[in-house]
Amino acid sequence: MKLDPRHLKILLAVVRQGSFSAAAHFLNMTQPSISIAISQLEDRLGTQVVVRDRKGASLTKAGEILARHALAMESILDGAVAEINAEANEVSGPIIIGGTTGAFLALVPPILAQLQKTVGDVDVTLIDIADEKIENALRTREITFAVCSARHDTLPHDLEEIPLQNEPFVLVSGPEGLPKNGVTLAEVSHRTWLFPRIAGETKRRLEAVFISAGLPLPKSLIRCDMLATQKEILRQGNAVALLPKSTVATDLKNGVLSSTLLINGPPPRRLVALKLRSNALPPLAEQFVNLACGAFGDEL
Repeated sequence: MKLDPRHLKILLAVVRQGSFSAAAHFLNMTQPSISIAISQLEDRLGTQVVVRDRKGASLTKAGEILARHALAMESILDGAVAEINAEANEVSGPIIIGGTTGAFLALVPPILAQLQKTVGDVDVTLIDIADEKIENALRTREITFAVCSARHDTLPHDLEEIPLQNEPFVLVSGPEGLPKNGVTLAEVSHRTWLFPRIAGETKRRLEAVFISAGLPLPKSLIRCDMLATQKEILRQGNAVALLPKSTVATDLKNGVLSSTLLINGPPPRRLVALKLRSNALPPLAEQFVNLACGAFGDEL
């Protein structure tokens, strides 16, 4: 079964514009032409992909699968054009790296510095993506690969993790807010805590620490995913947070924040490069991963 790429382009327009009429206006086509194209697509597949109602157009489950692959196809073609342009301009890339702010801070700045020294001009885009959205971004080729925490559940068969770095968590507070010799969770559980708002590996680890200690989650809780805001809250108040060490290394060195060991705290987080198993990394991405493995290989 072969699909007409033009039908996939029309399907994406319907998805993005929300209706057949809006898609027709966007593509400078007539609405009947849009309807015919979608009907031909459904006939070829033997199943319905779009549901039309008074509110517009929505996808069936088959439509969602098809749209995901259509997005991937579009991203691949856009990437090909970008790569040809980069080659013409003697620039390495392009690559698009997805991940969370904390993972980026731990890995990306030193590796990009090394890449610029070894390969010269580079075309790299960083996209801040929540953990739960990374898989879809990989499958639609929105990103080349992701830098993120390793999964603790079963990894989907189409994805592959490449170990990069183990990084300890530290308990962080204001400049004079913590003892130097370590504390137990019971000793600081009454404090105001900073937790991530969005579900992810870091949030699960924090919750697991309280469960393992037989303690309820803090009553006084601030949920925030903005790292710069988290640091300022810690600096000005009496809150505490359990954060990967790299995210606060400069603040600790400058005395803006203080840290201590949380006794029986969580194990180090494992940072990985997450990619599609079936896709080889492009040269610049492979160099990035190899440098990251070489820089942190003795910590694994």
